[in-house]
Formats: sequence, C-alpha cells, structure tokens
Amino acid sequence: MATTLVGGSSANLPENMPLHTKVLWGENGVIRKLKLAPNTRQEELRLRVKMLQLHQKIALGSLGAFFYQSYLGKQLLEGNYDYYNRHASMSKVVWSSYMLSASLSYLAPPGMLYSKKLSSMKIHRLLSWIHFAGMASIPWLGFNISKSNNIDDRNAAIELHQNVAYMTLFTMSFSALLSFLPY
Repeated sequence: MATTLVGGSSANLPENMPLHTKVLWGENGVIRKLKLAPNTRQEELRLRVKMLQLHQKIALGSLGAFFYQSYLGKQLLEGNYDYYNRHASMSKVVWSSYMLSASLSYLAPPGMLYSKKLSSMKIHRLLSWIHFAGMASIPWLGFNISKSNNIDDRNAAIELHQNVAYMTLFTMSFSALLSFLPY
C-alpha cells in the first residue's frame, strides 16, 4: 500500500538530498506546496525513472549533435565559411536539447537514498556543474566573436569560445561515460 507524502510523514523521503532537491521536493518543497507532486512516493519514483531515462536519451543526442557542431566550428577555423549558418543553427539545437535534458535531471523527484560516498554518479553530478556553466556561456562567447572590433580581439574571442566549447564537450563526454559505470 502506497503512503501519501502530501501532508504525510517525511520518513518516506531520503536523507542527504541535494539542496536543490530538498527545495523542490522536500516535505515542504515548492513542488509539494504547488500540489504538483504525485500522491505517493511510488508514483514519484516511477516519474523519476521516466524523467531520468528521457534525460539520458536526450543528453546522448545532444552530445552527438555537439560533436558535430564542434566539427563545424573547426571547419570555420580552417577557413571553410560555407559551414557558418549550419554551425549557428546547430548551436540552437545543441543548446536547447542540452537545457531540456538538464531540466529533466535537475527537476526529477528524489531517489531512494543519497550516499555520502564518492561514486560514478556523484562525479557525474559534479561534472554537470562544469558543463552546465560551459553550455550557458558558449552562446555569449560566440556572440562576442561577431562583435570584435579588431583582429586581435576577434582571435582572442575565438580562442576563448573554442576552449570553453572543448572543455564543455570533454566534461559532457566524461559525464556520459560515468553514467554507464556501476555506482
């Protein structure tokens, strides 16, 4: 028999929840106060599984698209400007799919338990802060390239954009790899 969480005992919720999960899904969390939470913990866990599976699928698609966009960016650096519009279009696809995937993970209901031990999933979550910061800044860094007034500023803007993009791509790739490892 499922136990209700709305107005029910907090014993059903795991200890050591990340702060954002506590704020959203805790006993007095925003999602509960807005009455958006499923009625039972069992329903929450089913929703969590669906959200995280969709997160994985979209994230892998986003990662593949990001590799392609990086290839297009490299072509631009080599002087092949035929790829400019495609690179710009792919940036919207990559950014949007990445943010959708990140939202699914970030907004998912709490898991069964949260360990204080270091695990592949804990490293995965830590890396997510790095690649999220990179993904959030890449469009602005790309915009700065087009607003550069001289060749030195333009080259510096290109180098920064490229370095942040590669760092973001690396941390996303490593994070994806970690998600396939046992805890």
